Amino acid sequence: MSNQQNQNNAQFRKKRALELTEEPGGSGNHAKKHCSESLFWPDSDDDSFFSNAKLEDLLSGRNEELFGTQVQSSSNKLQQSGSDDGLFGDTSFPATQKPILVQKSGNTVDSEPAKIPVENHQIDLDSEEDADEVFKKINLNDLSIGEMEDIFHGAEDFSEPLLQNTQLFLDAVAFKIPKTPEKIATAVKDESMSFISKSVLEGIVQGTQYETFEELRNRSILDPVNWETQAFADFEKEIQSKDMFPSKGNFYGLPDKVKKMIFEHKGIKSLYEWQDECLNLPAISQRKNLIYALPTSGGKTLVAEILMLRELLCRERNVLFILPYVSIVQEKVSAMSPFAIDLDFLVEEYTAGKGKCPPQPRSKRRSLFIASIEKGAVLMDSLIDVQRPHEIGLVVVDELHLIGERGRGATLEAFLTKVMFLNANIQIVGMSATIGNLSEISSFLNADVYTRGFRPVELKEYIKCGPDLLEINSAGQSLEEIFVPSRSVNYNYSEAVKRADPDQLAGLISECAPEHCCLVFCPSRKNCENVAMLLSRIVPKQKFFEHRRSEKIDLMDALDKMCGILSPVLAKTLPYGIAYHHSGLTTDERKYIETAYRFGVVTVICCTSTLAAGVNLPAKRVIIRAPYVGQEFMTLCRYKQMVGRAGRAGLGEAGESILIAQSKDNLQVGQMLFSPMDKALSSMDQQEAVGLQSLILSVIGLNLAECRRDLNRLVNSTLLSVQASSLDVAVDEVVLRILREMFKNKVLQLTDPAPKSKINCSDIITTQDVNQSTRPPNDRRLLIGQSTRFKLTNIGRAAFKAGIDYKRANAIHLELKLAQQQLILTNYSHLLYLIVCFNSNEKGDELFPADASILFRVYTSLPPESQALFKQLGFTEAQAARLFKTQSVQGPLSLKLNRLYKVLILVDILDLLPLPSVASKYNVERGTLQHLISQSIAASSAIVRLCEEMEEFWCYKPLFERILNKMDRCGTYELEPLLELPAVKINRAKQLYAAGFRTIEDIARLRPVLLVQSVEHMPLRVATEIVCAAKIILMKKLDHLEEETENLKICLRSSSKDK
Repeated sequence: MSNQQNQNNAQFRKKRALELTEEPGGSGNHAKKHCSESLFWPDSDDDSFFSNAKLEDLLSGRNEELFGTQVQSSSNKLQQSGSDDGLFGDTSFPATQKPILVQKSGNTVDSEPAKIPVENHQIDLDSEEDADEVFKKINLNDLSIGEMEDIFHGAEDFSEPLLQNTQLFLDAVAFKIPKTPEKIATAVKDESMSFISKSVLEGIVQGTQYETFEELRNRSILDPVNWETQAFADFEKEIQSKDMFPSKGNFYGLPDKVKKMIFEHKGIKSLYEWQDECLNLPAISQRKNLIYALPTSGGKTLVAEILMLRELLCRERNVLFILPYVSIVQEKVSAMSPFAIDLDFLVEEYTAGKGKCPPQPRSKRRSLFIASIEKGAVLMDSLIDVQRPHEIGLVVVDELHLIGERGRGATLEAFLTKVMFLNANIQIVGMSATIGNLSEISSFLNADVYTRGFRPVELKEYIKCGPDLLEINSAGQSLEEIFVPSRSVNYNYSEAVKRADPDQLAGLISECAPEHCCLVFCPSRKNCENVAMLLSRIVPKQKFFEHRRSEKIDLMDALDKMCGILSPVLAKTLPYGIAYHHSGLTTDERKYIETAYRFGVVTVICCTSTLAAGVNLPAKRVIIRAPYVGQEFMTLCRYKQMVGRAGRAGLGEAGESILIAQSKDNLQVGQMLFSPMDKALSSMDQQEAVGLQSLILSVIGLNLAECRRDLNRLVNSTLLSVQASSLDVAVDEVVLRILREMFKNKVLQLTDPAPKSKINCSDIITTQDVNQSTRPPNDRRLLIGQSTRFKLTNIGRAAFKAGIDYKRANAIHLELKLAQQQLILTNYSHLLYLIVCFNSNEKGDELFPADASILFRVYTSLPPESQALFKQLGFTEAQAARLFKTQSVQGPLSLKLNRLYKVLILVDILDLLPLPSVASKYNVERGTLQHLISQSIAASSAIVRLCEEMEEFWCYKPLFERILNKMDRCGTYELEPLLELPAVKINRAKQLYAAGFRTIEDIARLRPVLLVQSVEHMPLRVATEIVCAAKIILMKKLDHLEEETENLKICLRSSSKDK
């Protein structure tokens, strides 16, 4: 940096002072306060304006500006109107309910979002200068060298792009001129779906297409799958004789009350035409399995919700709803709770440590089980184990394409295979926006397929090549027709701004925001934060700063008080309505940002790709910062998920997506756009076939299979079997290899009595390997025939119950056995170490590795009783000295030290240290700590189930149950009842307790509006969900008591008859 720049920086720092000025014409408390930019940009974060939560001391008259956050200011309004229209009022979705209220100058409020003239793309700056002058005046001399170097940290360095323009892009993608078959070209009439590569037009349907499984099977080269099985066959015959769907009204069999509730909740007046068509399909009326695939934002979830309500209310059977992420499960539990109260059914969450397996039998009310993939599989296994799977009538799977994801995809495939194999009359409905091999998934699920190229609003897709924007035209027959020049952008940046923002992100965003919302997808978490920081420096200050200013202050206050911290980056970006969103933030932080975004208070979110699949946040414009997800180039599936967030109903006439392409990526961008949609490929055979091992383990444990013949029939009904030829997998050979390994590792044993002579289980043959008649009489090898019956050993059953593979079960068994000999119970450390072992990889650095300097500092500050575990594991004073000297975790103790680092973190969390303090102490992101807690809760639950199956570990069960309960709640004894509520965390529980609400009963008897008045930063929608959740908990308790009462009455009657 030059001397002149240093002088400029010094002068700029001297000018940074807190300046509050009143607008002319203001008087008293009603005078508007203006904060200069220096208010938000002090020299250090410690002196930051937002490092102190007491914002009301800074801005006088604030209480009158805020909406529904301070009890004193909101009480009168709430008593008069019974509603709350502020940021933390009813968290309604403007996309589907009502337009965002935009604060205008002159204290007037428009009910319509401000219009952006699309034709000339001028930036509306209200009282400011034109765009050509605005960006010229911005200077970035106050950016430090470190910040400048960090701005574009991510998968690649994008700060110094090579020359890029339209011609370079077209030259690069000229590798493939699409040749569209006549029949496909003429079929494309519906223009509601934008660019789809010509190579996948056969797989994605533009109009409506419905094919039954029989039609798909008849044109398939695969042999039809035999789904016949004896399991629950009697129940199947009995249920088929009954009316499939007893009608209770004219709304697809549901009463009009349900129709009214759905329309009010969604803010709609009618269903889309495709939704009505789908709900009247033969597959629905005949209760056949169904897959329906539509582009993102088409309204798939509403169809699923109607089907679930039909099953609960009309057929009176339970429903299992599988969702991909815990956050979405919790969101859906809250959203369905009001329906449950009014329609008299129960909603139960199944994630990590939540949800009882098997669930309590109920005769009076049906249950909607909303579960993650992993916990849904455990729930179904528990029902099969106690012969109650027929209680489930419908299984709905969202994001069905995740069946092709490594790891959890195998869990989902195994779960669906067992549901199909049961033949217990359980209907399966799957939905997805992106599956490239629907016919294979249909063959696997024996399902009809419905596809429709529908979007409620038009989506215009662009590629930005240097200054040029190319619109993608799906109907084009040549490159020039597909990539149509739209316009060139030039915001007349100053030289400093050009260097910091070479892709003109700030200009593209300012065309849209703050009047409309904008999402910026970034390659990495760090890049999200840096781009948000950059944008807050460059966007037109007055325009972004004044937009919904009082509500942004309110949001920052809520983040600081309810989440325990206001991130230094968010403290600098939120004043301009700009935020970042990734897994490094806690769940509560993300929820507040999402709520503010839906209200138009936060108008720009810089996010990672997970937001595209996990959260429903629509945008007027989506910008893809670079075509990378981490270090990997994005796939067409990822691209479609991201751009699908643009242009949702209620956000205007059309949505826009802009993919920024650098010249070095041109070829790969073209290949991605012309590639087929990602196929969902089975991962059962991946990683030493651990997925198939787990399936075999569970079906033997559940008595669904007891010999090779049963196993072959079941495994041949998996997706792996359907795709065996294309994946080049010999399924029967893989099964046989797994069986051999299981016998060798003493996971399986023969059901029949063993012969007197000892069998050598390490050498196993099959009837295919040897002719039985020519077998020598002294052959001690174990013979497994097609009908040879076998069962699980104790360790095998423990692995099955814990939901893990047997190799992992053996490792945990060894750790538990070693610890049992000298278990340290003076604190929780040793038990937590065993929990961390459960989730540990080979190096112990899953989630994050240990920081050597922090580990040494914390270790040396521990009292002797807390250091006992370190010493027992071999960490001596000499090891500590070496750790201090090398400042790195390495050598033979690296595995144990990485685990111990997590143990120290979990100890602090159990000691109720605030999460932000723990994150700062150990240099780990807050969101990552939440993930660690969630993993540890799941591990505790699994270890409890494992110990139940092994008599030698009887002493562990109550210990891990205590850990599970304490970690799940992370609260004091008096707060535990309140922490049962799904939307209540530790800070919210403290608020409720301080307000006088001590029990679930106290919450259940409240009106939501009273809760809003009594508790700071309580949105009306959240208050409604909390009250509904409290009522559902009481309904569950009432059901349980009534069931017990009935059973006691029956016992008394039978005993009196005997007399």
